[in-house]
Amino acid sequence: MHGNKSTWKVTFTRCADCDILDIFTFIAERDGPDIAATILEKFIQARDSLREFPNRGRIPPELERVNIRSFREMQVTPYRIVYQVSRDIHEVHIHVVADGRRNFTELLQERLLDASREDKQQ
Repeated sequence: MHGNKSTWKVTFTRCADCDILDIFTFIAERDGPDIAATILEKFIQARDSLREFPNRGRIPPELERVNIRSFREMQVTPYRIVYQVSRDIHEVHIHVVADGRRNFTELLQERLLDASREDKQQ
């Protein structure tokens, strides 16, 4: 598919950055900073894996049900990382990092509809 040196640029949206900060703060306060740092490291490893394998995740079932297939997700249990692969610019945009036990349908509608609107304005 790509040449050997084909690394993708992976970025977090402002909302996804806030998600990670909120998760880190919550875990640090509840379980201590060492546990929070461990989870943060897992998020970093997940991000780094997308540089090499941007299509590795599945389509989120909540989106597939409504025929939206432009987003993918991977898990850092119990968290879900939802991202979009932009082939034309060779980038991956992480939109959501959230606890998978949340109401994901509502969260995805909020976040990803906003992202789609922003794309159309650019």
